[in-house]
Amino acid sequence: MFNHFHGDPRLRHWAEVIVDFCTKVQPEERVEITGEFGGKPLMLELYRRCLEIGAYPILKPSFGETSEIFYDLANDDQLKHVSEVTRFETEHTHVSLHVLAESNTRNLTKVDPSRIAKVRKARQEISRIRKEKVRWNVTSYPTHAYAQDANMSLTDLAELIFSAGLLNNENPLQEWQRLRDRQRKMTKLLQGTKAFRVETADCDLTMGVEGRKICESSGAVNMPDGEIYTGPVETEVNGRIKFSFPGYYIGQVVEGIDLEFKNGKVVKASASSNEPFLMEMLGTDDGAKRIGELGIGTNWGVNRFTKNLLFDEKMGGTIHLALGESYSETLGQNRSAIHWDILHDLRDGGRLYADSDVLMENGEFQGRFAEVWNEAI
Repeated sequence: MFNHFHGDPRLRHWAEVIVDFCTKVQPEERVEITGEFGGKPLMLELYRRCLEIGAYPILKPSFGETSEIFYDLANDDQLKHVSEVTRFETEHTHVSLHVLAESNTRNLTKVDPSRIAKVRKARQEISRIRKEKVRWNVTSYPTHAYAQDANMSLTDLAELIFSAGLLNNENPLQEWQRLRDRQRKMTKLLQGTKAFRVETADCDLTMGVEGRKICESSGAVNMPDGEIYTGPVETEVNGRIKFSFPGYYIGQVVEGIDLEFKNGKVVKASASSNEPFLMEMLGTDDGAKRIGELGIGTNWGVNRFTKNLLFDEKMGGTIHLALGESYSETLGQNRSAIHWDILHDLRDGGRLYADSDVLMENGEFQGRFAEVWNEAI
C-alpha cells in the first residue's frame, strides 16, 4: 500500500497545495503532521515541503487499531481524561496537517455510542482550540479500505482524488486560486440572504440565516475542497428532511435518517438502520439537536458517492447539514461536542432557494447565480 503511488509527481503537487496554498506555512512555524501509517508517502512529502520552507515539522504517524483498543479497555475516567501534553501541544502548534488513511473504516462499529459521546464531550475544548486557534487541513489518502467502501479499485479512487484535488493540472495552485475567486464572487452575491429553503421529494426545510456570514471553503481546511457554507440561526430551522444518503460518523453508519425541526430543534427523529446511534448522538448535548452548518457542494470533480464525507460533502449539486457545532467564521452560535455532516442530493428534481430565488435546481446553479459561477476567471 505504501509504495503504490511512490514516485507519482502528483504527491509532490498535493503537498505543495496543502503547505503553500491551503495553510500558507511560514518559516519557523511549528507544524504537526499526523495520520495513520497508510498515508506515509504523502506525510513524508508534507514533512519534506515544510522543511524546505524553513518550518519546524513534527511527524506523528499512528495505528488504526489504537482507537479500537482504547474503547475496548478504557474505564470511565480514562474516557473523560484530557492529556495535559495534548493540551500543551495544541496551544503551541501553528499548523496541523492530518492525513486520513484508514485501513479499516468500521473498527468502531460495535463500540457503545455513549462511550464515544463521553470522549467527544471531554475533548470539546481541545477541538475548539484546534478549529479556532490553529491553522489546520485534513486530506484523505487512497487506501484499500476507502476503495472498498466506494466500490472502486485503489487506482480508480486515487484518480478521483487527484482529479477532485485539481492535481492533474500543470499548475494546481493556480487552479485552486481560480476556484477560490469564483466562490468568493458567489458568496458576495449571497450575502444578505435571509433564508435558505431545501425542497426535494423527501424534504421541505427552511433555515433562517439573517445576520450570518456566507463563507466559502477552497482548501483552507480540507483538500480536496469546494463548498459554500453558513451557520443557520439556531431557532430558525423548520420543516423536515429525510436524507438521501446514509450518515457516516466515527465508524458508524446510519441509513434513512429522517429529522423534523421546529424552532431550530429536532423534535422527531428516526432512521431505517442504527437508530440507537442517531439518538445517542442527538442526546450528546442540547446543541447536537440543532443545525450548525448548511453547506453547498461546488466540486463537480467529485462525481460519485464514496462513503467518505471529506469528498462527498464537496460533491457538486448536493447540500450537507451538520448536526452540532457551528463554525465561528459564519457567526453561528451553536455549541456542541459533535459536528456530524450528513449529505442530501439535489441532482434529481431538487431545489435550493435563496429567499425567493432559485439558487440551484437539479444540481446546477440557476439564473444570476449561474451567470456569476460561469464567468471566466
